[in-house]
Amino acid sequence: MLHVSGHLREVRREDGYGDFQSPLVINCCGFEKFFSRDYTTQRLNGRADYQILYVTKGIGNYQIDRKLTPCPAGSLILYRPGEPQVYSYFYKDKPEVYWVHFTGNQCEAILARYTIQTCYVGESLEVRQIFENMIKELQLKKDYFQSVVEHDFLKVLALFGRLKGQSGRSGSYTVVDELILALNQRYMEPWTLKTMAGFCHLSPDYFSHVFKKAAGMPPIQYLNRLRVAKARELLVSEGLTVSAAAFLTGFGDPLYFSRVFKQFTGVSPEGFRKMENRCHGQAQPGTTMY
Repeated sequence: MLHVSGHLREVRREDGYGDFQSPLVINCCGFEKFFSRDYTTQRLNGRADYQILYVTKGIGNYQIDRKLTPCPAGSLILYRPGEPQVYSYFYKDKPEVYWVHFTGNQCEAILARYTIQTCYVGESLEVRQIFENMIKELQLKKDYFQSVVEHDFLKVLALFGRLKGQSGRSGSYTVVDELILALNQRYMEPWTLKTMAGFCHLSPDYFSHVFKKAAGMPPIQYLNRLRVAKARELLVSEGLTVSAAAFLTGFGDPLYFSRVFKQFTGVSPEGFRKMENRCHGQAQPGTTMY
């Protein structure tokens, strides 16, 4: 078992800390990975604070409506103060879990704002990274760390709310988001519909459906629009030839590049550059060109 955690206070209590004078207080946050033995927690009287658990790999087993329920990666579990907390992890399932304990007189209003409840929300690399930052802040305790942790916690809840509204049971929107980030960084690579679907671990037909629903356009159209936007920058700021701009933005054929460029801009690449040079090459009255 791997256990990493950060705590607000030096003294730790199994029943937690309740602070209902403050709006929001993050008591502790951590990560656990189970790979060598099974583990069970039984807090029949609950804790004085709230707890959220987020399963990021494998399966966790949580008592929900008095029944131990297997919850896969992407599941969010919420326990309120005084609510029995019973859950088990079996190392054969290779579970990995982030958790956070929090308290305050605004907790119910905050949970309601982001519609936080026990449910499946989907997997998110961004959420995992924020949990890691919360743990680090609670370990180092640098200036204003409590404010940083509270800000990160609210962002986690907002992302949970967004994921719950978007991903449904499949988590498809999350992987599409990761693909969009990859395309923006690696637009010059030879992406095809098949390689994009493979990136998302989806079949090409289903991938096309979920991408269009998430991005508002088919994947190849999105990629071409992105490449044309980058090519416009290169043609004007770098003074590259049409062929060079085509190559650097992932178009292997300059003629195809010119055709796609005109579809998005209404003019050819060369015509666009001449037009931009005329617009920016004329000095305004009373100014000096450097």
